[in-house]
Amino acid sequence: MIDPFQLRRITADQIARFKTQDPGISRRINPEHYRERLRIVVISGVRRCGKSTLLKQLSLGYDPVLYLNCDDDRLVGAETADLAALLKIWEEEYPGARTVFLDEIQNIPGWERVVRRMHDEGYNIFLTGSNSHLLSIEFGTHLTGRYIQIELFPFGFDEMCRFKKILFNKSGLITTRQEAGILRLFSSYLEDGGFPEYQKDPDPDILRRTFDDIIFRDVITRYGIREIKAFRELARYLLTNMTREASLNSLASVIGIKSGLSVKTWIGYLEDSYLLGSLCPYEYSMKQQLSRNQKYYGIDTGMRNAVAFRFSEDSGMLLENLVWTELRRQGKTVYGWTGKRECDFLVVDRGEVKTAIQVCFHLTHENRQREVDGLAEVMERFKNCTGIILTERQDEMLTVKDRPVRVTPVWRWVLEETGFF
Repeated sequence: MIDPFQLRRITADQIARFKTQDPGISRRINPEHYRERLRIVVISGVRRCGKSTLLKQLSLGYDPVLYLNCDDDRLVGAETADLAALLKIWEEEYPGARTVFLDEIQNIPGWERVVRRMHDEGYNIFLTGSNSHLLSIEFGTHLTGRYIQIELFPFGFDEMCRFKKILFNKSGLITTRQEAGILRLFSSYLEDGGFPEYQKDPDPDILRRTFDDIIFRDVITRYGIREIKAFRELARYLLTNMTREASLNSLASVIGIKSGLSVKTWIGYLEDSYLLGSLCPYEYSMKQQLSRNQKYYGIDTGMRNAVAFRFSEDSGMLLENLVWTELRRQGKTVYGWTGKRECDFLVVDRGEVKTAIQVCFHLTHENRQREVDGLAEVMERFKNCTGIILTERQDEMLTVKDRPVRVTPVWRWVLEETGFF
């Protein structure tokens, strides 16, 4: 239990800092959509992706602001009773205030009970957390039907353009000089990723420290993993070989453990921490999907490059990973395709395959037929499916199975999909 006087001082300090915090650049989230919803709004995502900054943006327009950062070292050991005591302090000092912002709430055990009571008493609540699995368990038990979740990721390319103050005509028409600037920025983004802190201070140690914090604080400590070296090697191996298919047994062999089941559990922890994600092959049977080998992707190409072993030119791998992250950022349901031919991504909406996507750094005479054949197989199988080939900078139109297929740069696809122009 924290001394009430100390608790009052901590929250006063934090609210004063929060009011003067830089709101940063606008993300894809529309704050107005989440205000006055009488729901608990949860912002989850990988460490250092900007959750606290988004919390600040959501707070704009509210006065007074009730804010608590649960990652404050002065709150180590805080309990549910401290949250309840804080609520009384706020009711005394800010009578009538009914909007609360809670940062890194999972650091206080049992927080969900107090948050549920606050919600039942009519408070608007915005909160952040780093671990989706932790949040989902607690929500499922205590907060079913009471919350809306926002998944936040490192900067997308449209957000990077805003961060670098690059603006375009809404028609999408750009000059040759503007396009050259976009290509330079996109090449940098492909290599360096979109973690906001790294973009402000491009020191690779920032990404390496963030990786270590995820591995040790979000996973190893939380889940009590004893095989620390093997677990860390698994994370680095999956990031090094992202976009490639792997079996659980082969991964177990690589890191020197006997159990593929342990690898499956560990990968689940890494996905829950948002460090990486998996891609299932498209199958009508869930059992078949889960029995097939999967591909693995990293949350950010910059972090991957900072911690992985790079042994060859891997621009194509980075581009495919960037597209996977962007599809996830857009909230799409995505699968892979392996039939007689391969297709990188199938976008599925309400059980129907809508779009087939091939990613190719540069479409050449040697690889063109392979990429087109993969699309053709999918488009023939799913008659309402459209096809697109995403490249680093090529832009043209093809005809596949008597249907148009667009070849376009990833950067333009992102900016069009997000309404940037």
